[in-house]
Amino acid sequence: MASQVTVFVENKPGRISKIARKLGDEGINIRAITVSDMGDYGLINIITNDPERTAEVLSGEGFSVSRKHVIAIIMEDRPGGLADIAEHMHRNGINVSNAYGFILQQKERAVLILEVEDYENAEKLMKRGGFHTLTMRELHNL
Repeated sequence: MASQVTVFVENKPGRISKIARKLGDEGINIRAITVSDMGDYGLINIITNDPERTAEVLSGEGFSVSRKHVIAIIMEDRPGGLADIAEHMHRNGINVSNAYGFILQQKERAVLILEVEDYENAEKLMKRGGFHTLTMRELHNL
């Protein structure tokens, strides 16, 4: 299963640049990032080529960090690609708490990252539905 790193930060200028520079200096490649504003604080979700090291490096810099299992699904980069996945999740009662995506190859492939409550069951249901989920190694080596 894939893994994301979540960083709890004070909502002020320079937080993203500090995180990005430190990871870059450590040779860690950011594959995807989302930022959620929660007033005075925010959450930064990061997919990198090395989530364990990412968490260690950022913790060492004084950031509050957690790791979470996520489902990474390869999807077609076309109109309706997301709808196909969302309809399958709906039919199978999979509730999504957070989602974001990125394109691998324009008009061909994209990756959808999903946070769900029961990720093991959800991943099995997605595979049974014919969707390709990425292992941690596959995701982090894209």
